[in-house]
Amino acid sequence: MRLKGLDLNLLLVLDILLQECNVSRAAQRLGLGQSTVSSSLARLREHFSDELLVKGNHSMLPTALSQELKPIVRQWLQAVSGLLALPAAFVPGQCRATVRIACTDDQAQQLLPQVIQAISRQAPALHVQLLAAPRASTENLDAWMARQQVDFMIASDAGSHSEALFEEQWHCIARADHPALQAGLNLETFNRLSHLRVAGQRFVGDEAREISAQVPGYLALDTYLEGGDSIACVPASLSRAYRTEKPLQVWPLPFEAARLVQRLSWRVGVIQEPLHDWLRQLIRSCVKVPHTGALPCVIGL
Repeated sequence: MRLKGLDLNLLLVLDILLQECNVSRAAQRLGLGQSTVSSSLARLREHFSDELLVKGNHSMLPTALSQELKPIVRQWLQAVSGLLALPAAFVPGQCRATVRIACTDDQAQQLLPQVIQAISRQAPALHVQLLAAPRASTENLDAWMARQQVDFMIASDAGSHSEALFEEQWHCIARADHPALQAGLNLETFNRLSHLRVAGQRFVGDEAREISAQVPGYLALDTYLEGGDSIACVPASLSRAYRTEKPLQVWPLPFEAARLVQRLSWRVGVIQEPLHDWLRQLIRSCVKVPHTGALPCVIGL
C-alpha cells in the first residue's frame, strides 16, 4: 500500500470512487468530466498496481486492496481538511467587529473599566456594547444570552459555559456614625439591625432578620445608607469603592459565609472563534484579586 507520493487531487478522486463504485456518479460529485475521472482511475491503478474497482453485474466492485484503502484515504482527507481550515492568526489591532458584554453593576464599576481600557489599547477598532446582566438567575441565562446576542457575561450567576474569574469575601457597610456600631459589629447586632438587601443575596439566618428594603443593585447603596440606620452586605472589592460625602464604615461579616465567586460566561457556540478566545484571555488578564486588608476601616474620606 503506497499513499506517499500521490497527488492530493488523486486521493480525492479515489475517495469518491471508493464511495460510489461508479465512474459516472463519481464524476458528477466531483464536478469533472467522466473521461477525466477514468484517466485518474487509470493513474491510481498504476500507482497501486491493483485494479481497485472491477466490473460486476450491475456496478463496479472494490478489490480487497480498495476495501483496505477506503477508511485510510477518508482519514487522511479529513486530517488535511482540518489543517486547511485552521484560522489565520488573530491580530487584535486589525479587528473590526462588535462584541456585547453583559455585567452586573458591581462589575461594571470594578472590572469593566480595566477591560475597556485594555481593548481600546490593543484593538482600537473593536466596538464594545455593554448590557446589564439579569440578577439572581431570574431568567435562563443561556436563553437570555442567545436572545440578546451577548458574547460574554460577568456576574456571580453563570450560564452553562463559564469559568471562575475570582472569588472574594463579603463585607458589611454602614454609615460611620451609626449609633449601634460604635462598639463594633457582632452577630447579635448584625441580626438586630435592619438590612438593605440587594436582589439575589441570601445568607444563613435571613429568615429572622428585618429586611427594610430590597434594591436592584449595589451602586446606590451608599446613598441609601447615609441617611438611615440600616446596614448592607457587599462584595469586599466594592466596599472600598464607594465615595460618599460622609464616610462609610466597613466590617467583616460576624459569621462564616461562602465566598462570592465572580464568573465569566460565554454564549454557546462562540468559544472557538479567535476573537472570543482572545477577548476571554484579555478579561482574565484584567482581573486583580481583591485585597483583604485589615478591618474595620473607614472609606469615603
